[in-house]
Amino acid sequence: MAYFKNINSLAELKKEYRRLALENHPDRGGNNEVMQQINSEFEHFHEIWKNDTTVSAYASGYENDYAGASAKEYTDFVYNEYRWKGRNYNGQHAPEIVELIRKWIKETYPKYKFSVTRQDYKSIYIYLIQADFEAFKKDKGVMFHHDVNHYYIDNDDTITDRAKEVMKNINDFVMSYNFDDSDYMTDYFNTNFYLHLGIGTYKKPYKLELPKLDCKGKKPKAFKHPEGAAHKAIRQALGNARFGFYESQRLKGKVVLGEDSYGCNGDKYFYPLSYSSARTAQKRIDKLENAGICCKLTGYNSGYIEFLGYTPETEAMFEKERQDAVAAWKKWKEKFDEKDL
Repeated sequence: MAYFKNINSLAELKKEYRRLALENHPDRGGNNEVMQQINSEFEHFHEIWKNDTTVSAYASGYENDYAGASAKEYTDFVYNEYRWKGRNYNGQHAPEIVELIRKWIKETYPKYKFSVTRQDYKSIYIYLIQADFEAFKKDKGVMFHHDVNHYYIDNDDTITDRAKEVMKNINDFVMSYNFDDSDYMTDYFNTNFYLHLGIGTYKKPYKLELPKLDCKGKKPKAFKHPEGAAHKAIRQALGNARFGFYESQRLKGKVVLGEDSYGCNGDKYFYPLSYSSARTAQKRIDKLENAGICCKLTGYNSGYIEFLGYTPETEAMFEKERQDAVAAWKKWKEKFDEKDL
């Protein structure tokens, strides 16, 4: 074999294929015949290693890279991922570029989840939220999120090789819409936009999601019951927030509306949502009260939203939905037990 040497696992095969694809992709100036030969050799080794389940203590991130894909599917994924980028700036501003980025990411990483937002007009934030590979090195301990400096991705010793590859690929595409006419003496920050990259956020920790494999034979039965109207209304009214206790002198003993956040090492924190004006808070209170939650603002013209309880009607609906779920479960259990006899 001319291109693949000393392959000892499926992860090593995928990593080496990606390196060769980056060097020889026709869209990057490579030779089409050479790329075809690389694909042919990859297909040969993939047949040998496709069932490999080796898990190393020093995961590179390639162990589950497009897991379950055939050799042809994998090469198609990679070919699409490294397709031509070139220089794309043609006067576009940050709002337009954000939409172009979202479209490109959906086409390039259809199985991954990202957050792409614009802040302060000229700042673009891109975070990888979910993918099929280990993003953080195991020797760094538990990691939930991490900011990536797009100037020094290769030097980041927190993330795996596959994570670096994704970040660099995104950086290359996004920066093709940027310009830098900065002058150290006059206009140092004369640029089209500022880029911020990361893996996971303090509100949405990175999630490793392996593809679901179809198991042959009988699948275990699971009880399913639709969500009740009252529970659904409460969930929609709360959104990403929840009511909880927050230890402070001002809020001691009170249950207030807030959101969870996560430290880099997985520590979970609850922070109350503070409102600068009663008018702004009242909009949220109206939404919560329409769903059946009794609450009030803890302050004259600003503060936090305090939980007081549920309306009697909502409490009654909760109880009815609970009884309906119990009755449905008993009926399902009886039917399930009869089939096993």
